[in-house]
Amino acid sequence: MEKRLLTEAEGYDLLKEHDVPVPSHEIVKSADEAAKAAEKIGYPVVAKIVSPQVVHKSDACGVITGIKNEDEVRNAFNKIMHNVKEKVPDAEITGIIIEKDMPSGLELIVGGKTDPSFGKMLTFGLGGTLVEFLKDVSMKVLPIETDDIEKMVHEIKGYTLIKGYRGEPPKDEKGLVQIINNISKLFHESHNLVEFDINPLILYEKGACAVDARIYESEEEVKHKEKEETEVPADIFYPESIAVIGASSDPTKVGYSVFRNLLDFPGKLYAVNPKRKEILGREVYPNLASIQDKVDLIVVTVPAKVVPEIMEEAGKKGVRLAVVITAGFKEIGDEGKELQDKISQLAQKYGIRMVGPNCLGIILPHKKINATFDPANPKPGGLAFISQSGAIITTVVDWSLKEDIDIGLSAVISVGNQADLGFD
Repeated sequence: MEKRLLTEAEGYDLLKEHDVPVPSHEIVKSADEAAKAAEKIGYPVVAKIVSPQVVHKSDACGVITGIKNEDEVRNAFNKIMHNVKEKVPDAEITGIIIEKDMPSGLELIVGGKTDPSFGKMLTFGLGGTLVEFLKDVSMKVLPIETDDIEKMVHEIKGYTLIKGYRGEPPKDEKGLVQIINNISKLFHESHNLVEFDINPLILYEKGACAVDARIYESEEEVKHKEKEETEVPADIFYPESIAVIGASSDPTKVGYSVFRNLLDFPGKLYAVNPKRKEILGREVYPNLASIQDKVDLIVVTVPAKVVPEIMEEAGKKGVRLAVVITAGFKEIGDEGKELQDKISQLAQKYGIRMVGPNCLGIILPHKKINATFDPANPKPGGLAFISQSGAIITTVVDWSLKEDIDIGLSAVISVGNQADLGFD
């Protein structure tokens, strides 16, 4: 999907239309125009480059603040033009925006992105140049209500600065919530907007102002892609036989950890590896076809390029569920996406339901199934936990095993890339 970065003036105009305060501003194309604009707006002013190729203006020395008079604004115009042409020679320069230099305040960030699984999401937190260092943010899936926004504001560690800290008066929390609400509605209801960052949004004792806006739009209408609902057999997670494809005798390999973790499975367990005869005291089969009995579930740990061949074998074998732990698919780019599409097509062709790829695996404590490479086994219970992230899965399982926590789990599923089974 191609997207276009709005000019800062376009972004400001869009925000202003939706009751988000922005500084007075004007785009100019000469030093004379810059002087006239600054006089009209009123000193002090800020001068910033306007170019679709210059996203981070400071990195290109494309921003000058605290401009107090005509000589300074003329010099600033010429200096910015020189800096950007030197640092980004191929930049298409639309002009320079002259805007009111707003007083200092608490710098915050409000951002949005379009996630392929969750749709449009909103981010709020401490902003400014340290935003990536502080990483103090809260996220919510749109649409959201005022109560949700208030929770976002209260969730960040920097909320102490909003309510007043060390003698500093409290900031305009009520006004902030209203501005975030206006921004969230704009993003959610504008189907062509795909991403934005307002950083910083400066918050004062009364009011706020968005002094930098990076907004992307697409020519196509952006819609949350919903997967076609297909019925999942109720007994698919109750396998009587499991095969680990890529089982290994090398303790450093994922195939070793997965096979070791499944040794307590009371059903039939098969190791598949054409280079081994025995692993952990169990007979090893060269391929799926050499297993005489039926196989309900396969756990795949072989390299990504081999997975399509495995899915073809599994389809011919009548396998119902594949847990593809292997990485190297959509998450690495176009080549990986093409490979993922291929295994998805094979799964659909043969009626195989798939967890993953690029996942930690699944744990079904009641069935003594731990088809992951994490040795921790949660107690059986009535709570199921599903996550895209393997790291979160591991954290939750470890937490459930603490002595002071009495929580058992019925299922733990890491969905990874969600090529088939997942959640919206």
